Amino acid sequence: MRPAGSSILLAVSAALLPLVALAACGSERSLGEAAATSYDGPLTLAEGEGRHPRAGAARDVVQCDAWGTGGAFHGDVYAEGATSDTPGGAVETAHSEGLWSMPRDLAVAAESDDRVLYVAEVAGRAKAALVVHDGEGSDGAGGDGWYVESWAVCDVVELPTDFVEELGYEVWTDAAGRIVPTRRLEVFRGAEHCDWQDMTFLSLGRWDDQAPTFVRDPDPDPYLRRYLAEPYLPHTTLPPDAVDTGFRRGQARLWLAPDRSRAYVGTAPDDVEMWPRLVERLGCE
Repeated sequence: MRPAGSSILLAVSAALLPLVALAACGSERSLGEAAATSYDGPLTLAEGEGRHPRAGAARDVVQCDAWGTGGAFHGDVYAEGATSDTPGGAVETAHSEGLWSMPRDLAVAAESDDRVLYVAEVAGRAKAALVVHDGEGSDGAGGDGWYVESWAVCDVVELPTDFVEELGYEVWTDAAGRIVPTRRLEVFRGAEHCDWQDMTFLSLGRWDDQAPTFVRDPDPDPYLRRYLAEPYLPHTTLPPDAVDTGFRRGQARLWLAPDRSRAYVGTAPDDVEMWPRLVERLGCE
């Protein structure tokens, strides 16, 4: 697809937050299993309270190395979507309305008479959480019933690996084996609606913060070439002055030119890929 003007932000659907889990549409969701770790904290907080006030009680549930996003409803009568007859129905309704995105498999970490806490865990730690509430709803919402009251998600790369890959992200680690947060390194495939699914974008920080961005483009579209400083090279030798970032993905390593004009990715210095840098912000119609 032909790119739009450079004033349009990079159109990569997987990079948007709150995330829209298009890859999970139509997949079976697992709800109701008991979480590996139960939660005994409050399931509701007054507006402005908690570690991240905008995310309500759910933010105090997740154990993030890097914060992602979240939200909460504060009010007496819910009117921001449709209510449901069951807690699980509220999860499905919120997903169908695109209000948030969560991994498919959610476990119950706590429940009370009118609230249920669902979490997605990685190695026994909650990385995503949402609280559904049985409360008063407006006529437009379908009347009283269950709805998502608060939700929180860690940095996308901390979520279960299969879900992260479905969203189009790559998980990289540093030299110590720790997952690198997207505020430092964000690597994701291009959007299918732009016909860029064979391209990979690598940003040294979040792309929407104008971070330096490099592109792996094995089959370049002629219309895209003016957005790149030079052509992508599938095979080249690592220059002696290349700087090792310490970032790893399996056996692959990431090096940068000293002036950050090029990225080099590979497993051996005598045969690496060279990813050129974007010279203009890229979007598609």
